[in-house]
Amino acid sequence: MHGPSTVISWPSFVRLAAGLRLPFWLWAIIIGFVPTRLLATLDYLIVPPAGLGGYLLDTALVLSFFLVYFVYAIHFISNRMERLNDYVKQMSPNMPGDGLRIPFRLGNVFVVWVILLVAITFLFGFPSPTAVFSEHITVIAYFFLILASFLWVYGYSMYAIHRAGKLPLRLKPFTEDRTLGLKPFGTTSLRLASVYAFFPVTLTFLELVTVDVEISGGITIIFSPIRLTDIIFSAGLILAGIALFFLPLLSIRRRLQEAKHEEQSWVTPQYTAIITRLKEQISKMPREDSANQTQALADELTMVRQIQQDIQKIQSWPFDLGVVSRLATVLVIPPILGVLARILILVFLHL
Repeated sequence: MHGPSTVISWPSFVRLAAGLRLPFWLWAIIIGFVPTRLLATLDYLIVPPAGLGGYLLDTALVLSFFLVYFVYAIHFISNRMERLNDYVKQMSPNMPGDGLRIPFRLGNVFVVWVILLVAITFLFGFPSPTAVFSEHITVIAYFFLILASFLWVYGYSMYAIHRAGKLPLRLKPFTEDRTLGLKPFGTTSLRLASVYAFFPVTLTFLELVTVDVEISGGITIIFSPIRLTDIIFSAGLILAGIALFFLPLLSIRRRLQEAKHEEQSWVTPQYTAIITRLKEQISKMPREDSANQTQALADELTMVRQIQQDIQKIQSWPFDLGVVSRLATVLVIPPILGVLARILILVFLHL
């Protein structure tokens, strides 16, 4: 039994389950497919399916693939936060050992799950007794349980990155790193954004075609028309993903700005003092000693200006242009290509 101060993170939760010596990919498949198929089978005992195809190719099967992704995403995010936690401990030795680890408390997941169920009930209404079995409500409820776990891990990881910016971190000198050693925070936030990118990319694919599978009749593929609402919704998902990338980094950005201002606070008076002395020296009569002193001040001024330029190169965000390009690659470009593909397909079909 864990004490109240012990945090059970997702990796430790997985390690506890690893006592059965099953690989993680098999755990993901079991969590994604076994409960949904069992719950769907119980539903079919009450409301029989329309043939074997209706039993095998149903809502439970589609949701199972999403569940496997959620389980892998939880595992991926937690591992990234474990690495970031180890890195932060090097920058802040006094930080608690579990400072950035994601607490996987079932009570927190249960609260998120209840909120999701209440929201869905509010939007679509309470299901009738018959629809509980015909619409696979129990399967959907289980789907939202795993989704709640994913949302908790994803949301807490964003909060942990934001909270890390308020820790007493020992930043690297600007002469060594233009991000003062804070670039791993930007990289981790990019990894979170890449996990989120699954949603707009999947939505784009689902909007592109409609696949109707029948056991006896084969596969029918229907290309969907372009609707303004689909484009608006996809654009909203992209903007949300961009916001989810930048929001956790606001506190890190503040640390960079404070460090930059602190460095400027000591070099700017030095620069001003040299300029003042140089003006006084130039105004004097041109003598040999005065010329030597003027040259010395000019050299000192050049050195201080170089330091100022180096300080100005301290980045405002903990990432570089390469991270921005990768963000666009995983989040923005795929939905745009999907829309263009739909336009081209519809154009060629009507030629």
